[in-house]
Amino acid sequence: MTMHRLAPSVAATVAAAAKKTATMKKAAAVAALTIAVTGVASGAAWAGQYPVVPCSDVKLPGEQPVAGGAVHHGSPTITVSSLRKAVVHGDSVSYEVRLTETNHTGAAYRHLTAAPVLFTQFGVMDTSNTRVSWLHDGNSVALPTKMGCDPSVWVTSAALDTPLADGQSVSFDLVISSSVSAAEKMKELTVTATGEADGGEVLNSNQITIAKLTPAPAQPTTPPAEQPITPATPTAQPAKPAQQDAVPAALTTKTSPTPAAPAPAPAAASATPVAAQTASLASTGGGSHSTALIAGAAALLAAGAAVLFGVKRRARHGN
Repeated sequence: MTMHRLAPSVAATVAAAAKKTATMKKAAAVAALTIAVTGVASGAAWAGQYPVVPCSDVKLPGEQPVAGGAVHHGSPTITVSSLRKAVVHGDSVSYEVRLTETNHTGAAYRHLTAAPVLFTQFGVMDTSNTRVSWLHDGNSVALPTKMGCDPSVWVTSAALDTPLADGQSVSFDLVISSSVSAAEKMKELTVTATGEADGGEVLNSNQITIAKLTPAPAQPTTPPAEQPITPATPTAQPAKPAQQDAVPAALTTKTSPTPAAPAPAPAAASATPVAAQTASLASTGGGSHSTALIAGAAALLAAGAAVLFGVKRRARHGN
């Protein structure tokens, strides 16, 4: 194998790159430095600046130096926070996080670009089964992603670039979507962010860990046996039938006729017709009404006989 001796200028470039990568995660820094050394040794030109997105040729707006830029005291910050737990939608699962960029450096920035990073164990989450969207003005904007040098997914979009005045903050709400099968294999999901402002030093945020998705219990394949339905016990008493209209007492009570006062005994000659008439009336039928009629007729006959008896008596005395 032929060894190549590095020129002094090349060695200085590599040393500068190593210094700037001290704040990056160890795996990404080592991989990027290896790429840089290999490129310089083979004669490839490299600007000497560590890219925000490793193992890619993506250049974000915040990486571009600003000529005559303001003097800043300190660096802006990027903070990552979780907005909710994992939510399952059919065969996909989503997580929601927020990136907050804050500037307290004493001067404004023209470009501050953030690049979210998603970490899981190797081989679980990649750009084929994971998507990142930005919730902006009520719309969901899909953001491009690339794989980093380690098992991570990087968001590489200028959409997350913003000017930021001193003392101001701006937030980006992001939705991370993945397949349920990938989410169930994850031990945990780590979300962080990196970025750069007006070509200055690389910025790094905090990192949050989202617990793995717990698989839902399997649904039974056999439908449960139907349970017999017990008829409900009626609580209300059945309504009593309406009482029938009372029958007038006059129709239900038999009225016995009041016996007439005894009349003077009629003459023997007149007794026979009266008895015959009474028997004739009695033969017309029974019942309370017939009895009343018979009694009335008998009374009239008795009165008539009494009158006739009186007339005859007067006639005798007159003679």
